Amino acid sequence: MRGHASGIPHRSLSRLAICVGVSGLLALLIGGAPFESREAMALTPVGTAAHNADAELNKCGSNTGTALYGCVANVLNNLCYQIGRSAIPPGIKQPFDGAVSRLRRAVDKVQALSALAQARAVISGALQQARSIGHVEGGTADAQDLAAISAVLGHAVQLIQSKG
Repeated sequence: MRGHASGIPHRSLSRLAICVGVSGLLALLIGGAPFESREAMALTPVGTAAHNADAELNKCGSNTGTALYGCVANVLNNLCYQIGRSAIPPGIKQPFDGAVSRLRRAVDKVQALSALAQARAVISGALQQARSIGHVEGGTADAQDLAAISAVLGHAVQLIQSKG
């Protein structure tokens, strides 16, 4: 006969399995090879800033947990400042800043990856728009610059997946 308390370990294991599954799904949805085209990244000021951010992310690798999330958030903020806030289109700036704030407040890997997914979705949408019309309305970002930022986000995702 199965007692009521015997289901508790089963429930916690299934909850853990759900969290691991969600993490895996997020990883598949937002994963990607960082800096697939490193040569193209350094050709623009945004590419140079992205290359610098990539190097800073490598330094974050000595951290884990919330220290890692804070370090990655700092790198993304520094990237925005190096690019210049005025060069970032308004439709990207606010959602990207919100995602970085969520990353800074993240307490676990799932929340951190979710925040990065939000940032990456914003950049991916702008990248798709830039590729379809040749530029992003309201700013100076072009497809190459957005791809560089997306690559930094991809590297951040991989870092959090491995160290988070």
